Amino acid sequence: MSEYAAGTFVVDLWDAQDPYDEHEGVALGRTVIRKTFSGALVGTSEVQMTRVVAGASGSAAYVAFEKVHGTLDGRKGSFVLHHTATATKTAQEAVITVVPDTGTDELTGLTGTFDIAKNADGYTYTFSYTLP
Repeated sequence: MSEYAAGTFVVDLWDAQDPYDEHEGVALGRTVIRKTFSGALVGTSEVQMTRVVAGASGSAAYVAFEKVHGTLDGRKGSFVLHHTATATKTAQEAVITVVPDTGTDELTGLTGTFDIAKNADGYTYTFSYTLP
């Protein structure tokens, strides 16, 4: 049976490094992000992201792994999220899932999908997950 968690997070660090490869208007780079979560998930994370931006069109994509440490609905442990996303001027798509078998302690066996939204007040998340 799936459970549902929701809350907010703040970005404590956004370290976008200069592109490591840039040719013909296409730039590849890395970004490190640190977050603090509140709500049903209380804890911190670090994201290691690789991004690409096609300068002329503004299209972009990223892949990332995010290690989360904290408490999810009262269960303590850690897990890893896998992000993949693309964006154009008119559309965005992101998929964020728990990497299988990365849950520890009381989060062992965790699976699920994670959604992020940004609004005028900051960032929110919703997390549909299952635990054995």
